[in-house]
Amino acid sequence: MNTNTQTSPSHLADAPAEDRLAFAISEVARQFPDRTAIVAGAGGDSSRTIDYATLTAAITKLEATLDTVRPVGIVARAKRVESLVVIAAACGRQHVPVAFLAEDSRDLSGELRDWVTIDDSLSIAAEPGAQRREFEAVATHVVVATSGTSGPPKLVEHSWDSLLAAARLAEQWHGLGWILVYDSTRWAGIQVWLQSLLTGGRLVVPASRDPDAVLRAILDEQATVLPATPTLLRRLLTSGDRSLLAQARLDRITLGGEAAEGPLLEQARAAFPGAKITQVYATTELGEVFRVTDGLAGFPSNWLGRSLAGGARLGMRRDGELLVQLSRDTAEVATGDLVEKRGDRYEFTGRRSDVIVVGGAKVFPRRVEELLRGVPGIADARVYGMPSAITGELVAAEAVLVDPLPAQSSPESIRAAALTACRSGLEPQSVPRILDIVRKIATNPAGKVPRRPA
Repeated sequence: MNTNTQTSPSHLADAPAEDRLAFAISEVARQFPDRTAIVAGAGGDSSRTIDYATLTAAITKLEATLDTVRPVGIVARAKRVESLVVIAAACGRQHVPVAFLAEDSRDLSGELRDWVTIDDSLSIAAEPGAQRREFEAVATHVVVATSGTSGPPKLVEHSWDSLLAAARLAEQWHGLGWILVYDSTRWAGIQVWLQSLLTGGRLVVPASRDPDAVLRAILDEQATVLPATPTLLRRLLTSGDRSLLAQARLDRITLGGEAAEGPLLEQARAAFPGAKITQVYATTELGEVFRVTDGLAGFPSNWLGRSLAGGARLGMRRDGELLVQLSRDTAEVATGDLVEKRGDRYEFTGRRSDVIVVGGAKVFPRRVEELLRGVPGIADARVYGMPSAITGELVAAEAVLVDPLPAQSSPESIRAAALTACRSGLEPQSVPRILDIVRKIATNPAGKVPRRPA
């Protein structure tokens, strides 16, 4: 149910970028103090609810501490999303740099010398170390770690302007229920909780990423907006309880972090016929580059070589790697994402780092996965490279079977059919040499499919 706030989007936009989160939360608290801001552990046995007044009080208290201590910067080590929100809002309004480090990037904190750590207690040690002079010219910024999809995580610095650049403040975005299945310390997760709370929404955090827990959270809290990776959406559609899935109603689905193939988009339209499906191309380093709203895989071919809304310009290397130039004043950036022209569109074929090289021949995991998912009885698949002393690498795969299995089928017969389909539809080097039947496909902390063996 959309219960719009009375906060003027233009009024919010007039505030300095670093003040906007605290300003938006306090304005909602002033008008509707009991309104739910966050439901944590939704869909589980021990959910907790945090209202806007409680958030505002915590922000005000932390601001007073920051104003007294004046730390060089803050490293957010909190595990609760409400604590991360409080830290972000207070640091922004007090012009204190803040860093969000996911679990797999905690060892990077050594690069943030003299910064103070804050956990869920929201307290600061009495002697934090180095302090800022009150009027020292230190640029207010936010540090976020990359997901490590194409290498070890690294720290990326953003201004508050770039962090909030993708936020939608128009009236139709106000008062919505947002599902948070992303890691709340990574770029995509931060974008979700910022968007929800900037617009007086209700942030719904499921008890886990288990498909049934997510579906129960959607139903219990009447959430209508699902931002997710294609991997998490696919798991919801193929492994979620059928009765829960039939009851769920979504108005918007926003996909990011990975490319979404055509069959998945069709499945999503069938399951949620009333939902608008948007694909967002964004990276931690670049922020949001473009959105695709036509419901088709990839992006229109005529976008290449021209300026898009927002000023970004797309290019391509000879080998198909997508290049992005954010503005005329910035250099082209190689994204690591590979694209291929198919008809009047460019579709993503994978990341350069995902390519499996078998005896010198390149294999694109996504292509093999798409074929496997088309085999009757297979709900999902993961393809990855395994080291080989003979060929350098070999192709390995995991498959999740549908439940229940088709009549007259067994795991062994489906596995055999999958290998037969691969041999007839793929080049010899692309045929999996290992095909394991598993209960579920593992995902990394960013909600994406890992392409290398654990």
